[in-house]
Amino acid sequence: MAFWAWNNSGRGIRKNPALRSRGGKMDRQKWGSLAWLIFGILICFGSIRLSLGDFHNPGPGFLPFITGGILTCLSFVVFVQSGRRGKAKTGQKPFIVDRQRAWKATLTMIALLAYAIGMDYLGFLVSTTIFLAFVLWAVEPQRWYIVIFGSILASGVSFVLFEILLKSPLPRGIFDF
Repeated sequence: MAFWAWNNSGRGIRKNPALRSRGGKMDRQKWGSLAWLIFGILICFGSIRLSLGDFHNPGPGFLPFITGGILTCLSFVVFVQSGRRGKAKTGQKPFIVDRQRAWKATLTMIALLAYAIGMDYLGFLVSTTIFLAFVLWAVEPQRWYIVIFGSILASGVSFVLFEILLKSPLPRGIFDF
């Protein structure tokens, strides 16, 4: 079919949006899936530089290679599907639909960054308790007793599980506990 068609008013040729090819424009979904596709390929190449090993004796690059392969395949599927799907709606949704949810996501990312930086200075137990208390208080507001007891209980159970039962060393921090 032709991309150009005569318009009804007799003024000549105009673009007919109904006759456009479906996969011509790169939208957010295509760009996102393309970025994840490239990232998955880079993970695969990076893990090949490590030793993959064999199936019975996997090397350090085996799991990243499998993960990169899965990421590459899934992002390729999303890329192809976004090209085949026609636009049902004429207008696109805004990137940020709900400002409150976007603010909570931003707070969570900032808290995660502070948690990762503070882990070496404060130690696992203190920094995890502070992080969980912040998330329970600011991001998803809970009652004060749930914030306090929930954060202490969750970080205590995690500490016992990893440090004592699994004997996995966790950062001690300046308080040495």
